[in-house]
Amino acid sequence: MSRMSLSFLPLACVLLASCSTSTPDSQGPPNVIVIFADDMGYTDLSSYGAKDWSTPSLDQMANEGARFTNFYVPTPACSPSRAALLTGRYPLKAGVREVISPRTLRGLPEAEHTMAEIFKSDGYATAAIGKWHLGANPVFFPTNNGFDSWFGLPYSNDYSPKSINNPRSYAVQWPELPLIRDTTIVEREPDQRYLTEQYTQEALQVIEDNRHQPFFLYLAHSMPHVPLWVSDPFLDASDGGLYGDVMEEVDSSTGRILRRLVELGLDQNTIVVFTSDNGPWLLMGDHGGTKGEFREGKATTFEGGVRMPAIIRAPGRVGQGMVVEDNAIVMDLLPTLLEMSGIQIPDNLDGVSLVSRFEGEEMSERPLFFYRSGQLRSMRRGQWKMHVPHRYASILEENGGKPGSGGHPGVYGPTDIGIALYDLVADPGETTDLASTKPEIVNALLLDIEQARMHIGDELTDRVGDEATPPQFIDSVWPTLESNR
Repeated sequence: MSRMSLSFLPLACVLLASCSTSTPDSQGPPNVIVIFADDMGYTDLSSYGAKDWSTPSLDQMANEGARFTNFYVPTPACSPSRAALLTGRYPLKAGVREVISPRTLRGLPEAEHTMAEIFKSDGYATAAIGKWHLGANPVFFPTNNGFDSWFGLPYSNDYSPKSINNPRSYAVQWPELPLIRDTTIVEREPDQRYLTEQYTQEALQVIEDNRHQPFFLYLAHSMPHVPLWVSDPFLDASDGGLYGDVMEEVDSSTGRILRRLVELGLDQNTIVVFTSDNGPWLLMGDHGGTKGEFREGKATTFEGGVRMPAIIRAPGRVGQGMVVEDNAIVMDLLPTLLEMSGIQIPDNLDGVSLVSRFEGEEMSERPLFFYRSGQLRSMRRGQWKMHVPHRYASILEENGGKPGSGGHPGVYGPTDIGIALYDLVADPGETTDLASTKPEIVNALLLDIEQARMHIGDELTDRVGDEATPPQFIDSVWPTLESNR
């Protein structure tokens, strides 16, 4: 056990001491906190199998709520995954097909309604903290998407001329990394050792300032995306190198938030969600996360790229110690949180509410679709996972790839896959292709694929979905970001 894991003791003691007989309904609308990590692998939490570092606060959160074992994002990339979370819709439907860089002349379309806009319209105070990555111009910033305030980075922390971690050869062309409050740059090239601490302090202040009214807080950590940075108390604290240190600081941040809720008497009426935007960046080697038994990672639609750890703690609404094995996806969070909050659910969402599942009902089987760069590459229904023909990036040496180390990226090897079918119950590592022996299942899943191409879209087959919002473009990126070309 690392020395930092001792922080678990006060959290557990405080939580036990705070138990109340009051019911959620007697306290008014619940507060909602969504914590979104960046590039975190499925087995990066102790409760999911991490061995070289400890995440006691998140483990305690799982013990007091529900832990998902088949929870997905619809894409293994930052921007579209965030669009899916905040809109409850497939990212291609929401007008965000791919990662948005500082130079990208598009962002989350104004026509899309975000989680923050819906909560705000129901009287909630709303705040965003951390990485945004849904548009580098103020027209796309959180304060124009339902958030009363924002403090953080407009995109990933490696979009900087100083970053050695960025595998893109043109990294020197990026402007200086801006730290922004609302629409004002407060610092350029901030000391990233303190980003997680700054985000945590901001989150604690939001909770303090809004303790007498319902609030929605979206905390999107910049870590553990490379370049990895950690504050001094956590440096060399784990047995997992710098990556493990970063994970322990993210865990500690969650613990401090949970403790503040207890101290203010809010924890029994606050829903807290923790998950990640996509799987580990295996290209970064020891500076990337862990995928356990799954195949591949970030940038692919294999399980390692799209299956996420996910925890929800909602006293009185979610039973303690629940393990949810049903297939779920990040778009489910919006309707779930709305139903728990007594807010009407929009009828154009792709997610479904999980409230009935928390109450003991079985979930109906449904298809889940996985995209990369606007291309529909794979899907899951029940136990079956199917890939359609596409090319993907692999770090496996047999595919021409090689992981990096010490913060320097490795090399991807472009690899092709045809129609492939896997039984994820028997074969979660997607090692044995059953397509030739299960033609009836392949044909059934291809019908699902065709429906997705019709309604969501698919750039792999040049299809535009009939339910998709067109991308929103602007004439130029934010002028102040142009000053360091």
